[in-house]
Amino acid sequence: MEAHIMQVEIWTDVNCPFCYLGKKRFNDALIEFDHADQVDVVHRSFELDPTAPTGTSGNVIDHLAKKYGRTLEEAEAGERQLGAAANEAGLEYVVTGRDVGNSFDMHRLLHWAKELGQQEQMLDALYAANFADAEPLFGDTERLVRVAVGAGFDEAATREVLADEQRYADEVRADERQAQEFGVNGVPFYVFDRKYAVSGAQPKELFAQALSQAWGERPQPTLLADSDACGPDGCAVPQN
Repeated sequence: MEAHIMQVEIWTDVNCPFCYLGKKRFNDALIEFDHADQVDVVHRSFELDPTAPTGTSGNVIDHLAKKYGRTLEEAEAGERQLGAAANEAGLEYVVTGRDVGNSFDMHRLLHWAKELGQQEQMLDALYAANFADAEPLFGDTERLVRVAVGAGFDEAATREVLADEQRYADEVRADERQAQEFGVNGVPFYVFDRKYAVSGAQPKELFAQALSQAWGERPQPTLLADSDACGPDGCAVPQN
């Protein structure tokens, strides 16, 4: 009988620093999980600001100050705190000069990468480009192409996906509808086998606990009948 694969779905947005941090903490827990090879991780789409105009880029500090009613100094201090948390987790984090913008094309790229079995590579590349590099990322198709190519994706194929605004758009919207049905109002949001959920960039230890609990309560097959069978020790031959 095929071993049950536990699915972990993670709703994220490339704009979200807690998604960047949470991915590292979750992966650290997953690496140490005894059944890691039987866990299927799927990254789902969630736009923090779907109304952000495409083709534009804004400064993160200005954006945070305006959105949360903070002074520029307070926004900068918040970024420094996030940077320290990221560094503690082993991640690079640029605290000044980053940008913010519409992430829909990035989510389309992530669905394409999922189809290729390379979603983790694409997401890691986008996170690194956003949080570990001050060069603007949003509203710049050429920058997205360079990021994808740097992660090992074919340039022509990347350009084809980005050029066709309808490719994988339905998949992105489907993820967002599912998030609404689950009542997700913030990311990162982790769903374990559609049974348990964890919200936020929790410590590695909490993710380890969630993995163990969800694994221990996987659905098991119900035995309806039992008869002669082959096992690890061979096949018992019926005696006349």
